[in-house]
Amino acid sequence: MKPARTTHLASPLALLIVLQGCATAPPDREAAVSPPVTQASDVKRTGPAAWAVHVKAVRTLPPQAYAELDSALGLVKAEQYERAIDAFKKLAATLPDNAIPTINLALVYKQLDKLDLAETHLKEALAIEPDSPVAGNELGLLYRKTGRFAEARAVYETTLVKYPHFAIAHKNLGVLCDLYLREYECAIDHYKTYATHAPNDKSVEIWIADLRKRLGTKEPR
Repeated sequence: MKPARTTHLASPLALLIVLQGCATAPPDREAAVSPPVTQASDVKRTGPAAWAVHVKAVRTLPPQAYAELDSALGLVKAEQYERAIDAFKKLAATLPDNAIPTINLALVYKQLDKLDLAETHLKEALAIEPDSPVAGNELGLLYRKTGRFAEARAVYETTLVKYPHFAIAHKNLGVLCDLYLREYECAIDHYKTYATHAPNDKSVEIWIADLRKRLGTKEPR
């Protein structure tokens, strides 16, 4: 059995939430959620250099903000979503120059299937932090979930121009090209790039081989 193409949600930084079920995929594809990034040493494990800007942003948060983020995350884990929304709105108001609360707010709305609100807040997060690969990746997933494949591709490509080593976005763009756009060369290119940054994920090698078989091509020697 071939391993299913999985949609990879962005590895969260500090207390950034990543929720199960945030990504849309065919029935035999499941969303793969990365473990939380809770400290600077986790950045290397997640691969992309993109996290450097986020770790710096988290480190500059006031001590009280950490406690409030932790409390809001606890509310989400307890499925007290309305209280979590209120908590993230409060944080977003007190930290207007930090995209983390706004991204979390978008993800809670996405979990509640309030996609218009999720999209609004992801765009707000990108207005605060235009280079946020987390917000870009999540917006790409949302565009794909709502059938706007060209827009999803554009936002992934914009993110990868800024952060070419952001492995998760390469994987998600590969899945988009593979399963939705049927642009197999595009899929192979991004799967290969993802594989160089995630050598322990052997499933992607099988996906590449499967696509090459369909295209009638072989891996260059």
